[in-house]
Order: sequence, then C-alpha cells, then structure tokens
Amino acid sequence: MFLVLIIIISTVLILYILFLILENRKVCDLQKKTCLFSMKSSNINFVKLQNSFISVNKTEIIFESDGDTLIDVDSESRELICVGNTLHHTVKVQFTFNTSNVKYQIRAEPQVIAIPEGKAVEFEVFLMPLCSTNIDEEITLFAVDMKKGENFQFPLKIRALTKMTTRLDFDELIEEKVIGEGSFGIVYKGIYRGNCVAIKKKKEIKNNDDDEFTKEVNMLDKFRCGYIVHFYGAVFIPNKVCMVTEFASFGSLQDLMKHKTSEEVDVKLRIKFLVDVANGILYLHENGFLHRNIKPDNILIFSMDFCESVNAKLTDFGSARSVNLLMTNMTFTKNVGTPTYMAPEIKTN
Repeated sequence: MFLVLIIIISTVLILYILFLILENRKVCDLQKKTCLFSMKSSNINFVKLQNSFISVNKTEIIFESDGDTLIDVDSESRELICVGNTLHHTVKVQFTFNTSNVKYQIRAEPQVIAIPEGKAVEFEVFLMPLCSTNIDEEITLFAVDMKKGENFQFPLKIRALTKMTTRLDFDELIEEKVIGEGSFGIVYKGIYRGNCVAIKKKKEIKNNDDDEFTKEVNMLDKFRCGYIVHFYGAVFIPNKVCMVTEFASFGSLQDLMKHKTSEEVDVKLRIKFLVDVANGILYLHENGFLHRNIKPDNILIFSMDFCESVNAKLTDFGSARSVNLLMTNMTFTKNVGTPTYMAPEIKTN
C-alpha cells in the first residue's frame, strides 16, 4: 500500500514537472516570436482599463510618421501598445476591428496571444489609410479570463491625420446643387475643405468603366498647368465614385454661347479664350497626351475679365490618351470625340 502511494505521488510530481517544463517552453517560444516581458521589471507606466485585470501603457494610439503628425496614404504606419496581465493566471487577448470600414485597413501583430500572470506583451498595430482623411475611431481590446472563462471588452481610441493626396474622403464632400447631368452621371456644385468645387458623380459603373475612370484620374493627377482645370482628387468607394475639380463660375464655353450674344462678349475676350485653350492643348502635346474631344462643352470659363491671366481651361479627359499609344495603334483616334467637332480625317463611315 505504501509502495502504491509512493508511485502515485511520484507520477503526479513527474506530470507536474512535465507540465511546468511545457509551460516554460511555451513561454520561451512566445518570447522569441513576440516582445513578452515582466511588468515589474520594466520601467513602463501601466494603467488599468476600467479597474480591471488588463493594463496598458496608453489608451489612445496616435499614428505619426517619423516625427511628422501626418501619415502617408496607401502605406502602412506602425505604432506600439503594451498590454499587461495583473491576474495570477493566464489571460488571452486580441484586438478586434471594424472590418467594414472603407477608409482604412488596420491589423495587429500578434493577432491573438495568451499572456501569463504578471507579464505584458508589445502589440504592433498597423494602419493603412485608403484616402486623405481624419481618423478618430475606436477599436476593441478583447480579453478572456482563461480560468473563469469570462470575456471582457475594452474600447481604445485610434487617431491619425493623413497627408493630402488625390484620394479623397467622401464624407468631406458637401453637395449643394445639381449643375449638370449626362450619360456619365451628375455634376454638383459643392464644397471640399472650404473650396468651391465641381463634383462629378459617376453612375453605377462596371469593371471596364472603372478602369477608364482610374486612367482618367491618374492622368489628371499628373497635370500641373494653369490652363487645365485643377484636379482636387477622386473617391473610389463603390456607389460613391466621383471626381472633384475646381468650380467654373461661368460654366462652359457652350453655356456662354447659349446664354450670351456676340455683342455681350468682347472680341478680345473671345480671342483670349482661344489662346488659353491653345496653351492647354500645347501643354498636353508637350507632355505626350492627346485630348481627343476638344469642344465648347469641355472648355470651362473662369473669368470674363480680360485682364485675368487665365480665363478658360480645358476639362474632361475621359477620352485623352498618351501619344505613345499611337505607335502601337495607328487607328486609335478613329471615331473618338464628338462628331460635330471631329476633324474630317479621323471620321470613318
């Protein structure tokens, strides 16, 4: 009987020692993969979340880029947050995010981890804005008490300001009134960050149309010319796709021709319109682009004052293409544009 008792005790001790060895090995493996450390031996100031067993070194994660308060769009920014366990047993923690957000992507490493008692782990949080925006939202730190099986959720703030790009936040666009409509969609007069703008909203588009829209946006993003309408940017969010340019208070040249007589527009000013348009076309050609749809509708009038440096600007580059394409497709100008204003040599029967 005594021998049996010794065997049982020895077996229990061996199993317990094996358990400790395995647990220690898990901790060692964890330390290799993540920054796991003792809370007591660190000089990090921890605060308890809602007087719970979870402690953190910050309740707000503010993203910056190398000392710059503005972070890049379409590029991941990284910030660190330390999460500690003050219980006398292991807890499992992970961050959860709003996956339906269309303005940014966010992730954390490690994705989920068990934190032993008295230990803390350093999480890396990666944020990639998809447009120029101001991010001020909440994420959730999810914790599980492994002994009691209880779940806890703790909200934390994330904040970020992005650099200005041509990928715009649709929530910053204010539509005031409709000023035009066509097969492409509807044009609104609106406001963007205090600027009076024209918002060209696309109708529901298919994949091919989406490619054409992206090409036009990329092209406009390259242009830096006073004779071409200023391009603020575009929104690429499904069902909110639009393009934003400066607003022409006098509308298009076609509008001017429709609502004003020849006597109301001085000859010198009419010539000035033509000179401005010619300068815009010259800029395009010098940079290897063809507009392919020059017409009064695509010439915007910004001033009726002859003394202004620029009175008219080119717009609508949906048909524009690089001249380099001409080298591979000699017919790429055929039947492109508006028939009334097309050159006879590019028309086909």
